[in-house]
Amino acid sequence: MVLIDIDNSSKSVLSNIKYHSLRHVPPWFSVPPAGVEVIPGGSVNVTCVAVGSPMPYVKWVLGAEDFSPEADMPVGKSVLELHDVSESANYTCVAMSALGVVEATAQVTVKALPHPPSKPTVSETTATSITLTWDSGNVEPVAYYVLLYRSHFPNVDVHTTTRYTVGGLSPYSEYEIRVAAVNNVGRGMISDAAVTRTGEQAPSSPPRNVRARMLSSTTMLIRWDPPQEPNGRIRSYHMHYGVASSQGRGSLPITWQHHSVQDSLVATLTGLTPSLEYAIRVQAATAVGGGPLSKEQFIHADLGGE
Repeated sequence: MVLIDIDNSSKSVLSNIKYHSLRHVPPWFSVPPAGVEVIPGGSVNVTCVAVGSPMPYVKWVLGAEDFSPEADMPVGKSVLELHDVSESANYTCVAMSALGVVEATAQVTVKALPHPPSKPTVSETTATSITLTWDSGNVEPVAYYVLLYRSHFPNVDVHTTTRYTVGGLSPYSEYEIRVAAVNNVGRGMISDAAVTRTGEQAPSSPPRNVRARMLSSTTMLIRWDPPQEPNGRIRSYHMHYGVASSQGRGSLPITWQHHSVQDSLVATLTGLTPSLEYAIRVQAATAVGGGPLSKEQFIHADLGGE
């Protein structure tokens, strides 16, 4: 919808100036129309002011369409009122008198929210970071991108390129990552999600609840629970055990022996020496390496030993 606001204030102001100083002045724009941006469906006003002697008539045209009938053409100033704007266009302000015609064009640009970028592509992962790239999806410039990612809790990063590394992540955790573009109108729709998992690390904590009992005077059964922070898939558990030193009960062994199991939370140690005290520690390992050892557990190699 287009409306024209007629304002003859310019004529009244100039009427106070002596006629001889305005004689034979062709029209010119004292306030030329300026380009504007508008969101789809929005409204905008564009002002054009021209002066001269005689004072020029001013009208707006769009191609062959004339917005000001000759019988109602304003003098000096015209305001183009646009409503429900749906597409960009160049509107021309025309100022005319017996001494000539001048034109000036105002570009009305419909500035929509940006399109969603493409689905992010994961180019690299580590245990604590994910590197992604994506296509902008927009011909018009983008001010910056908002990267939204979540594992247990949502997070947001802001950046200006189409390649970004998200850091400070948890090892061996699944993340859902989306991207949205932002321009001077606002934030557009978010992209489809990329789902990926960070890499593994060695466990950050030891196995829990390590306990042992003697099956015989030479055979020990050990049980435990997985570590609180595995940082990956546990591939194996390693038993570190040995005879306590002669310095007294609860003294650590001088020499440690080792026994490993895979995909099990139970291990059996055989060939122990009866009546001796043994210290036991358990370690969990991912494909990257082993984590910290559990606290020592002491047991006598006797039936009912503890």
